[in-house]
Amino acid sequence: MPSAQDRCASLVRRFRRDPDASARTLLVTIFGDSIAPRGGEVWLGTLSRLVEPLGISDRLVRTSVQRLVAEGLLVARREGRLSFYSIAPAARHEFWEADRRIYHPRTATPWDGRWTVAVEAVGLPAPGRTALRQQLAWLGFGSLGGAVHVCPLDRVEELQHLLADLELTGQVVAFRGEVAAAGRTDKDLAQALTGDLQALQPFWRAFLRRFGPLAEDLAAAPSTVDPQDAFLTRTLLVHAYRRVVLREPELPAELWPLGWIGEQAYAAAAPCYRALADPADAHLRAVCANGGNALTPVDPAYADRFALLT
Repeated sequence: MPSAQDRCASLVRRFRRDPDASARTLLVTIFGDSIAPRGGEVWLGTLSRLVEPLGISDRLVRTSVQRLVAEGLLVARREGRLSFYSIAPAARHEFWEADRRIYHPRTATPWDGRWTVAVEAVGLPAPGRTALRQQLAWLGFGSLGGAVHVCPLDRVEELQHLLADLELTGQVVAFRGEVAAAGRTDKDLAQALTGDLQALQPFWRAFLRRFGPLAEDLAAAPSTVDPQDAFLTRTLLVHAYRRVVLREPELPAELWPLGWIGEQAYAAAAPCYRALADPADAHLRAVCANGGNALTPVDPAYADRFALLT
């Protein structure tokens, strides 16, 4: 029977042989998973050393971070001949929202049955409208068509902060209310907003085929995993998980289908992530220290990632 070390090494070899993610998107995962909680800045050479075992060249790393800077996700800082990169201030909210959705289980807090409704003002300029709708989607809003957006969670406070950040205060009316349409239930509205959830099932099944055996091995016989393989496997795990979970709608527990496969995926990801954390962090610290870019301790705001369900 393969050990956890064997599984991790196999996952890394599989990615090198047949990569299923671009260097650019994988670097986004590394910034969100490993760099943001530990000071937020990293030397370019360190990034190259971290991903080189995955078959990603130094040249491709340089090209990818330049694209991320151009897209507004990263900012660069020069120190002599060295280049350091961190998450751009304007992108920090997006990374934080993704962190909340990736690493934490769906809330079990009872739903009060009310929806948050946001209505755009007439004549909202196109640039502001586009930015607003992109950020509303991150907050879990769906469109009812045109200028009306709804979310089954209480997003009034977050919406106020968002409007201030976008300099759109006074351009959107927000309130909370219940569904009152005759013959239409909350689940009907949720389904209309989110589309066909079943379309995500094949992606979750692929995730479980890939990482489920590792979760079983770690649960049956926890063992030491090589630090480098632990870091690479953790990165691949988070990357694969986030690519699906961020496509899910944000819904209270009452509006999710019973036995949703995404819960099984979380239950597999959580023990893998936590078992790999110590050796993965040891590798990260060693590579950063060798590059003269020592990391700070993990920010408490990032604690309890992938808490195990009870």
